[in-house]
Amino acid sequence: MYNAKETQTTRFPDIQKILDDAVENEDIGRHGPFWRNVTRDEFVAKIVFGCPILHTENGLFVGDKSQLIKILRLPITDCNQKPRPQMPVGFPALSAEKIQVISDWIDAQCPP
Repeated sequence: MYNAKETQTTRFPDIQKILDDAVENEDIGRHGPFWRNVTRDEFVAKIVFGCPILHTENGLFVGDKSQLIKILRLPITDCNQKPRPQMPVGFPALSAEKIQVISDWIDAQCPP
């Protein structure tokens, strides 16, 4: 007997919701809510403070090496060697589970 297990694919609107919820839908920081009012393609090409938010290797997105994931986990030194605080500043840190959802979405090549 075949039992199909339902799977849920994380999509870009799910990522936008996680990020919006993290900042309580506020307009935040100098970079603002860069995930809002953009397409998936605009998001994956996004550069914040001169640094790409997503890391690529051999043409593939890599979640754990992406600046977005690193800065959600802890303070970092960005690609310009500037210290950056853990995001989102002024709000509770995202749970490890939510950060992993974003990282997995990136590793899945950012489904739209």
